[in-house]
Amino acid sequence: MGKRMEKQRDTLIDLLKGIGITSIVIGHSSWILPGCNFPIGPFVYTYHLMIFFFVAGMSFKPRNDITPYMQIGKRLGGVLPIYVKYSIVFILLHNFFLKIHILKSDTIVYGKLDIIKLIFEACIFGTSEAMLSAFWFVSMFFIGVSMFMLLYYHAEKMKYPIIWHILCGVLTAIVGIWLNDNEVILQYHIQTSVLGITVIYLGYLFQHYRQYMMKYLQWWLSPILGIVIWKILSLNIGMVELSANMILHPLIFYPITILGITFCICIAQGFDKVGVLRTLFCTAGKIAIILWHFILLLSNVLI
Repeated sequence: MGKRMEKQRDTLIDLLKGIGITSIVIGHSSWILPGCNFPIGPFVYTYHLMIFFFVAGMSFKPRNDITPYMQIGKRLGGVLPIYVKYSIVFILLHNFFLKIHILKSDTIVYGKLDIIKLIFEACIFGTSEAMLSAFWFVSMFFIGVSMFMLLYYHAEKMKYPIIWHILCGVLTAIVGIWLNDNEVILQYHIQTSVLGITVIYLGYLFQHYRQYMMKYLQWWLSPILGIVIWKILSLNIGMVELSANMILHPLIFYPITILGITFCICIAQGFDKVGVLRTLFCTAGKIAIILWHFILLLSNVLI
């Protein structure tokens, strides 16, 4: 009894993270599936970022022993040091990468002052490194989760918390859609963070009713949902590309996001039945997304 028991991991959460991370790699590596012309890039873009907000909602457990600001501070203390370390490495290697032609020839050479300035900017989630372009997700995700936590605990203090939670979920969805549809660009992609708050609420709600809902979300639904998503994309009304404020259509963004996340849940149900796939994707889910971004960046260089 002297050893502290390791907290049991949630297999579904690990599988969803693994599927999300793999989808990010697929989306950045291949746009059209060779041989069948299937738009794999636009397909995974319908859910590959929002799935992490959904998982954040599933993982969220309200705490009364510490304040929301302390909880946010603990998250910041875990994310920022890793972000800064990766940024410093790539900033210091910038000129070397330029010299060996990994970076484009028209990329500027950093002087000492540039390096110092960029390192300090990295300390506030600011980096302009070409090879770290995917890092915009890190700060955006952190801010989205932080805003959700503040809204959640504020709603809990109100007389009718459920009504306030519904209002927060609906209003943030409306504001997020408006910001993105009108191409409003905010620092740290906060316009995308706002979109994610509603998805966190959905993840939290799903976890609450998970035992009931999982009876109906079976693996064999995944090809059906996949076809529905593909048919919607075939309408050629747009696509989802959140780094560029592209949300397909104001009325369709959340429905197709929910379809994509449901598709992932059903896929996870199938993977859970196959030992090798369960182990593979659960392992991927346990690896920090920043590490996978690093692998992705290297793969883009080597391809």
